[in-house]
Amino acid sequence: MAPMGGVIIVFIIFASITGLVLGVIYLRSRNQERIKILEKGADPSILKSEIGRGGKVSLKIGIFLIAIAIGIIVGSLIANYTYIFPESGVAYFSSIFLFGGLSLLITQFIGNKNEK
Repeated sequence: MAPMGGVIIVFIIFASITGLVLGVIYLRSRNQERIKILEKGADPSILKSEIGRGGKVSLKIGIFLIAIAIGIIVGSLIANYTYIFPESGVAYFSSIFLFGGLSLLITQFIGNKNEK
């Protein structure tokens, strides 16, 4: 294995351990916060509103991934059939960022429309 491979493996292990620790800390603090809210006699419906947001997140992720796929296809078409970008990497990255950004704007407008 090349020396760079060892660095990548160490980075992956460190990132995994860090993500696991931060995830456990987040879940514990969220659970303790919910218990304190319920102990003070607050309305439990406050906690249900957090769960209902899952549809918006999945819509945003779905539209974002579709836009990235379209960006890859458009980047491939630009790289293969035009001479706009001499290097094909520029066409791919610019298309992915363009369509990804547009998808985030579209999901923001959809979310604002649904809130009204």
